[in-house]
Amino acid sequence: MDYIFKLTEVKKYNKSRKNINKNLFSNRLKELRKKHNLKQQDLGNILKIDNSTISKYERKINIIATPFLYDICKKYNISADYLLGKIDSPKYLNK
Repeated sequence: MDYIFKLTEVKKYNKSRKNINKNLFSNRLKELRKKHNLKQQDLGNILKIDNSTISKYERKINIIATPFLYDICKKYNISADYLLGKIDSPKYLNK
């Protein structure tokens, strides 16, 4: 995803998983939100979506829509592949 989003020149990370891991994604999204001292409502406001949608992402009910994932990655300088559970080490992107 990082390559598709043009966040990196790396086409594929070493030891990356093929599939999205909903458990890791929900945990990592919540961790990122808390790291930046954001409530679900705050993140919802940033993404211009309802906080109940953020709640559904964090409770593993829904997977994040691509435009919202891109916005989070750009704003917080973090890898989409990491958030989606495709790689294990957090990748902080160059601004």
